[in-house]
Formats: sequence, C-alpha cells, structure tokens
Amino acid sequence: MTQFFETTQGIMLVGAMIGAGCFAAGTIIPSVLRWTAAERGRNPKAKARSAAMLTALALDDFVGAAYAAVHDTPEFNPVNEGEFVFHTADPVLVLPRAEDLSLLGDELFHEALWLSNRVTNLGNALDNLDLSGPGFDSFFERRQEGYAVIAAKAMDLIERLLADFDLSLPEKPDYYRQRDGFASVVQAAGERSNGIKKTAARVPTPGSNVTHLFPRTGEEGE
Repeated sequence: MTQFFETTQGIMLVGAMIGAGCFAAGTIIPSVLRWTAAERGRNPKAKARSAAMLTALALDDFVGAAYAAVHDTPEFNPVNEGEFVFHTADPVLVLPRAEDLSLLGDELFHEALWLSNRVTNLGNALDNLDLSGPGFDSFFERRQEGYAVIAAKAMDLIERLLADFDLSLPEKPDYYRQRDGFASVVQAAGERSNGIKKTAARVPTPGSNVTHLFPRTGEEGE
C-alpha cells in the first residue's frame, strides 16, 4: 500500500491533498477568526445591555417604594403624641454590582452611584432631625419632599438607560402616574416654603382604608 505513494501518481495525489487542505485552511481559518472577533465585539455590548436592564429595574423598584412612602400618612399614638409609625418601610435602592454598573460607561456609572449616595444621605439627615421639637422639626415634610425629588431623578436616569441601550420596561396602569405624583409633592413643598400653603394636618382623612396600628381612644374609638 505504501508503495503506491512512491509512484508518480501517488506523489501527485498527496500533493493534491495537501493543496486542498491548505486551500480549505486558508478559507475557513479567516472566517473563524472573523466570527470570533465579532463575538468578542458583541459580548461586551450584550453584557452592557443586561447591566442597563438590571439597573433600570432596580431604580424602578426604588421609585415604586418611594411613591408608596411619599404618599404614606403616618399614624400617631393617641396615648403618646410623640410616637408614630409609617405603614410602609423607607425605600431602599439596591443597585447591581459595581463591576456590572461599570459596563454602562463612566457617566451613567457615576450617575447611579451618585443617586445611591443621595438616598443614603437623606436617610442620615432625617435620622439627625430633632423629633422632640415643634412640628417634629418638619420631619414629615422633609422626608416626603426628599424621597419625591430623588425618585424623580431616578425616573430620569431610567429613561436615559432605556434610550441609550434600546430597552423598555413593562407598562404600568394608566392611573399609576408616578411622575405626576412626585411633581405635586415637590410643588406643595415649594408652596409651603413660600408661605402659600399651611402645613397639612397630620390627622388621616375620613374614610381611609388604612388599618390602624394603635388602639383608638375616646371619640376616635367609637
């Protein structure tokens, strides 16, 4: 069998096979390299879009929690007027990992971290108010306005992420107008600071469907 490759025909066949192999390699290898390079080019973009979506969802969760907090009327203990509770927890912003946020680009990365820092600073500032002072040191007004302002900025950042990375969030009910709700709170705060509107009473309006956390006393208990 090996004697065949020592003949002229065998040598010509081997040469033809080598030539065909070289031709195939010259055709396939560049294609493989181009495909690999394209995959490497697409992979960072796909990761960035995923990071953008995770960030937008985290911000949207915060906006929803902030909306509930801003519209939460505190309940006061009729036995101790200095004691009160909210019916919703303080909103918390939980962003993706820093390495994921860095895929968004420097500007959006810094915007997200800056927003997270503002949430922390607001919480620290509210904790340092003197709740024993007159009007609870405007704690309720400052808390309401502070979360409304930050949530509005979070909504702006969400819109930028969706536009820059061609993404979209699930639709919300038409009656759930978060931006309008935050805008009205900020406007009311401005009117209070200008003396146009008096501070709203802290007594819940009649017909509220909120479950009371403190026992009713006197006429309130009837």
